[in-house]
Amino acid sequence: MVSKSILVTGANGLVGYDVVKRLVGQGRQVIAVDRSVSQVRVLTDRAFELEIGDIHKLHEIAFRYGIDAIIHCGGFSGPSLGRDNPALMFNVNVGGTLDVAELARQITIRSDRCRLLFCSSLTVYGNQAADDITEDFPLLAKQCYPSSKIAGEAIVSAYAEEHNVDAISLRIAGVYGPRRKTSCVLRLMISNALEGRPIHLPYGNGFPRQWVHVDDVVEGILLALDVNQPSIRKFNISAGVNPTIDEAASIIREAIPSADISLDEGADPDDVTLGRLSIDAARQELGFAPAVSLREGVMRLIQAIKDEHNL
Repeated sequence: MVSKSILVTGANGLVGYDVVKRLVGQGRQVIAVDRSVSQVRVLTDRAFELEIGDIHKLHEIAFRYGIDAIIHCGGFSGPSLGRDNPALMFNVNVGGTLDVAELARQITIRSDRCRLLFCSSLTVYGNQAADDITEDFPLLAKQCYPSSKIAGEAIVSAYAEEHNVDAISLRIAGVYGPRRKTSCVLRLMISNALEGRPIHLPYGNGFPRQWVHVDDVVEGILLALDVNQPSIRKFNISAGVNPTIDEAASIIREAIPSADISLDEGADPDDVTLGRLSIDAARQELGFAPAVSLREGVMRLIQAIKDEHNL
């Protein structure tokens, strides 16, 4: 069943913006909400500023436009953003998910159906070095950010089980792309290389990092939006590979021969050590097939950064 009116939270962010862009391009009705909608407003005139916790405005917007699907991209998008204020991060990530789950419940009562997509994270798995990590692996995360995503998944699953909300959680790998402004080692290495500055990282040589291009993430989200009665309700979304940071550095050096990038051995202390995610379930149930290789994605990012700085 194809949803007719879709609410996208976090619509000004890296993933949410491109979700809105794709849906608008398909001619579908999209309602975009975020704390700021300054950028996404160029894509749709149905863009509204909304703070997490403003449930009255959230419900008013949803019922005004006859929402029958919610793509929840809103909230803190990575562990580095909420480290200094974990209480706020939990309030936003867990509270915001509860708000959209309750909205989906009320829409379901009125309309019999509301598809709810929750953007979770690969960090929920914690440190697990084995490859082919499927959706039934234990969730071993101990830090605040991934714990907020585990809590979000639990809320979504409970609303599905007890209140018939048509919910799916997507465990998304490390997203990169031109619009990412938060900490990103790919952008860091590229920006320094283009500006002729050497860069040394005290980690990364041999350390795996499961990047996935934003285009592939958006494709996975849209497939999950329209899939009919999947047999499971949690999916890994990644590129299906687990390259190391030094492999990415090598691609950058090939593209920018003057790049002076050096890496020490070892893990990134702010990241999990995680084996390759299995995307077999997403392939089989959703028809998901990642299309952007790391090499192609890095080349796109290099060009985007050049364009930003008129290089």
